[in-house]
Order: sequence, then C-alpha cells, then structure tokens
Amino acid sequence: MRNETIRRMVRDLFDTIGEVAVSATLRQKAQGDYDPGTGTVETTSDTAIRLVRTEKRLVDTANADGTPIDPPLHHALIECEDVTPKADDDLIIGSSTFTLLQVVAVDTGAGILYEVSYQ
Repeated sequence: MRNETIRRMVRDLFDTIGEVAVSATLRQKAQGDYDPGTGTVETTSDTAIRLVRTEKRLVDTANADGTPIDPPLHHALIECEDVTPKADDDLIIGSSTFTLLQVVAVDTGAGILYEVSYQ
C-alpha cells in the first residue's frame, strides 16, 4: 500500500470510531542553546492528536506473586501525522499530563499511527 492510502485509512478509522478516539495534545520539548548567564532555555510545541486507549495486563508473569507495575503503565494508539512522537514527550489528555516512555510506529512507515506506552 502507498503511504497516502495508509494515512487516509487511519484518518477514516479514527473518524469512524467517534468518541472512542479521544482528543489529546502531544507536547514536544526541545533544549535551546546554553547561555552561561541564564542556563538552557527549553521550548515546547503542542500538536493536536487523537488517541485510542488500549489495555494490556500490568502484571509481570515472571514474578511469583504477579505484582502489578507501580505506577501503572498506560497504552494507546495515537494518530499523529504532523510530527513524530518520541519518548519523553508529554501527552496531555484532558487536564492530566503523562510522559511517553515508548513509541513504536505501527503503520509500515506511513508516519501516522503509533503505539505508545505512557505514565
């Protein structure tokens, strides 16, 4: 499939599932140049995205008692065409802010659909 076809299909899918796809904001941070007088200036840029929360078991089966991961990890599929999300970006859902821990592209290189883990 061509990348544009994949992007169109992902956009259509997120449109079709309606309110299951939650509006959110991806906040990317960038360090500016170091200024000896003021230190490093951090700039941020916000991108509107949509996400679908997915659930995975939060128990490590290698543990004898199956202790849950604390604090819990959250997982989602995000539609993000304008920028490429990366670990340490912030994910803002409603009034809650989370940090992306892992980002995996799941669209065969089309640059729109990512599976993320966040806390």
